[in-house]
Amino acid sequence: MAKINFDKDTSVIVVDVYVEHKGRQKKVRMALDTGATYMMIPWEVAESLGLEPEVSKERIDMITASGIEKVPLEKLDNVRVGTCEAKNVKAIVHDLPQKSYVDGLLGLSFLRNFDLHINFKEGTFELDRNN
Repeated sequence: MAKINFDKDTSVIVVDVYVEHKGRQKKVRMALDTGATYMMIPWEVAESLGLEPEVSKERIDMITASGIEKVPLEKLDNVRVGTCEAKNVKAIVHDLPQKSYVDGLLGLSFLRNFDLHINFKEGTFELDRNN
């Protein structure tokens, strides 16, 4: 189980997420987003992990403020938050606006691997491997 602290007075729950692919690892500041079907990583991170999103055969429609975009869907070897890890996690590759609080989104493609308990009064969330 991992217990993660967050600023209970902020409008976004920010968490450090470690993404790994082909033996390469990057730390990404992400927003916990239970409304996102997939994790979202920026292009720079995808490329530094050895992914090639520009030639990805799998693309999905994503709704943005400017309309619908087709974005690459990749599979990450490993994703870790605290001590909780998940293998073969799908993530879309897309850059958030520069003025965003975070660089990516921690969505359901990762969160579904765990029981998630959020305590807003204490400013903590817990991930526990669901069996």
